[in-house]
Amino acid sequence: MIEALRVQEDRLLADLENLAGIGATPEGGVHRPALSAADLEARHWLMARAAEAGLETYIDGAGNVSAVLRSGVADARTVLCGSHLDSVPQGGRFDGALGVVAALEALRVIKEAGINLPHHLEAISFTDEEGTWGGLLGSRALAGQLTPDDLDNPRGDRHAFEETLRAAGLSKKGALQARRAPESIHAWVETHVEQGLRLEEAGVPIGVVTGIVGIASYWLTFIGRADHAGTTPLDRRLDALRGLAEFVRQSRELVTNRFPHGVYNCGIVEVLPGAFNIVPERVRVALEFRHIDPGKLEAMREALLGLALHVVEVEGLGLEVEAKGIQEPAPTSRDVINAIEAACGALGLRYLEMPSYAGHDTQVMATITRAGMFFVPSVGGASHNPREFTRPEDCVHAGNVLLHTVLRLAGVTDSTPK
Repeated sequence: MIEALRVQEDRLLADLENLAGIGATPEGGVHRPALSAADLEARHWLMARAAEAGLETYIDGAGNVSAVLRSGVADARTVLCGSHLDSVPQGGRFDGALGVVAALEALRVIKEAGINLPHHLEAISFTDEEGTWGGLLGSRALAGQLTPDDLDNPRGDRHAFEETLRAAGLSKKGALQARRAPESIHAWVETHVEQGLRLEEAGVPIGVVTGIVGIASYWLTFIGRADHAGTTPLDRRLDALRGLAEFVRQSRELVTNRFPHGVYNCGIVEVLPGAFNIVPERVRVALEFRHIDPGKLEAMREALLGLALHVVEVEGLGLEVEAKGIQEPAPTSRDVINAIEAACGALGLRYLEMPSYAGHDTQVMATITRAGMFFVPSVGGASHNPREFTRPEDCVHAGNVLLHTVLRLAGVTDSTPK
């Protein structure tokens, strides 16, 4: 019976453990930035495991790695599932990796069961979800949303990016040709660790995502004047770093008071000239902010940039603003939500519906097909660091819920012939 199918627990957990050894750090996390040597090794590992299982494998022009289980139906569409293998610098071993391993395991179980599939099934690992070079790069390429300008102006150094692509056997031209026809995709589903505390605090094993937060990012440059730090009185300085400090302090108050469900972050600060004895002349900061509501995301943009202008006016500074991109908030498909919740019901697992405050490839996929995702708990809410941990039983829950969600989305029932 289809309802009796389960993932092979030992195989899934062993895959997670082996994958965590690629790019492993002494602290217990992983360091696999997109297209790094460790990331490329992880891709080869995934292809080898898929090939061992008798699945088709291929890499598209954006470096997305796929394992495919074909339907015998000539004009079948594809049910896609997966996540990403790349990590943030010095990150955790479950973020993204659990979704890829669970997708691979789901396809293996279905293949071993010999089920006659109405739709193709595909497990995919997207390139650079974490944004080393460009946030959600692989999924945007597949969705046809990647532009030449994105590739000519990556987050990192352009020449380093081009060399990294070459070393990986990729090209900007190939990435721009990775688009899939939306009509070829039947649905998308992703499982991921929550990266927060809501499930753990509620004592519930599954979080069904109703929508994904919008994310906007900017470079702000505060411009002052370089002066001798010993001989220039404090009240005569045009200190760019002081301007940034005021912006950061007041931003916290602004977001807390006006946007209670929004968050912001200043994650990179570059100070020039950068010396003990010189008043900072230019300070560049990476600003990111998030909200689940499109209107409030725009209101946050106006409020935060307005605050920056106010601060530089008060401090006598200049300001340069460079927009680096926006991902609009994305609702998930009720069809996929229903499939996830039906899978939970069949497995006897409780669930909560909740929005995601982290960005994921699902928000891109939601623009071209029916898309959904679900979470399993993160112990202590830790993520993007080596403390990240999801209990083995929750990893197994992720695999089983994904397995039965994929079966439902593919139209497989107990009456489907083998």
